[in-house]
Amino acid sequence: MALKTFLSSLLLTAPLALAHPGHHEKVYAHRALPLEQRSLDHCSQEFNEPEFVKRTVEVHGQELARLRRALGYDVDEKPKLSPRDYISVSRIDHKQNIPVTTGMDLSTLFTNSGACMLMPAVDQGPLYVKGEEIRKDITNGERGVKLTLAIQVVDYKTCQTVPNAYVDIWSSNATGIYVGVQGYPGMGDPKDASILKGTTLRGVQPTDSHGIAAFDSLFPGHYDGRATHIHAIVYLGAKKEANNTITGGRAAHIGQIYFDQGLITNVEKASPYNTNKMAIVQNTRDFLFQAGANGDDPIVRYALVGKDVSEGLFAWIRFGINQQANKPVDPAAFWTANGGVMNPTGPISKLPGGGGGGFGGWPGFGGWGRRLADKLAGRTAEAEVEQDAE
Repeated sequence: MALKTFLSSLLLTAPLALAHPGHHEKVYAHRALPLEQRSLDHCSQEFNEPEFVKRTVEVHGQELARLRRALGYDVDEKPKLSPRDYISVSRIDHKQNIPVTTGMDLSTLFTNSGACMLMPAVDQGPLYVKGEEIRKDITNGERGVKLTLAIQVVDYKTCQTVPNAYVDIWSSNATGIYVGVQGYPGMGDPKDASILKGTTLRGVQPTDSHGIAAFDSLFPGHYDGRATHIHAIVYLGAKKEANNTITGGRAAHIGQIYFDQGLITNVEKASPYNTNKMAIVQNTRDFLFQAGANGDDPIVRYALVGKDVSEGLFAWIRFGINQQANKPVDPAAFWTANGGVMNPTGPISKLPGGGGGGFGGWPGFGGWGRRLADKLAGRTAEAEVEQDAE
């Protein structure tokens, strides 16, 4: 019994440290356990209350209408909302690419928002830049498939929305490069300091009275070692400064957002995604996705803004957070009035050649880490048999 508990604990901690980007990095875990033994299933009654659905539809509907109007499509300013659908439409399969039409019942899109629960701080990844500006449009004029992402933040204990939080997101661009961090393997010329001046696909937004923050971004590109994803941190108690950044507060949630594999395949056919020669990692081959999807659903729901993917996407997801949590954050760099500055003790500094050893994108997990992971992979079946025998 003690062995089972010990192994389960290690599977939830050590293998995670192996999993962020490792360009061609091998994943040693035999199976991925849930990151948290909690979900938002207990909130279904609150989330299906007519007033909650009505408000969610209004907020997401306004965003979708704005995007369609910009493309020249007719927009019904008063979308039909049928109360009889509140109960019957309880689940929307995010794998369905639902076309948006004039006069459609938007509750069939927005009733279900998925859930992306309390992921551990190691899931932050080594490419976070702290101090980015509060801004809705984070594209900086770059090319790619337009993606407006709406994130709703709720308290997983009370099922109530969390207003006045700050959501900080970042992702790679269409060709799989994270702008804003210097010296990470595979992310541009490690000696090119100009990459620190970039803020593309990085930004912060406050949640509104219904707990929703929305970004105009781009669909992220793929890169070696990881499935296509977007990173997010939710800060509580932060203060907006005169320079349009936030300070203070605490990180109550750190997580990653994923996409349907079929949607990724369609996007990757478009330019400039199709110029990216790095290997595409399937969701089911990504250890962090496996851990996030075992017990939760970290894949966004989405709809086409126009007739096809090229005209953009609107995606939404719900984060369940613990408002008392205070996750440690270790930025790779800081955004300042003079541009980006690398963190001298951050995760990049601990990479091979950066002064700290380590391997595969995460520090301090060298040969010992490999041996431990191999050992765990061989013993996982034993632990599972013991658990089944209880």
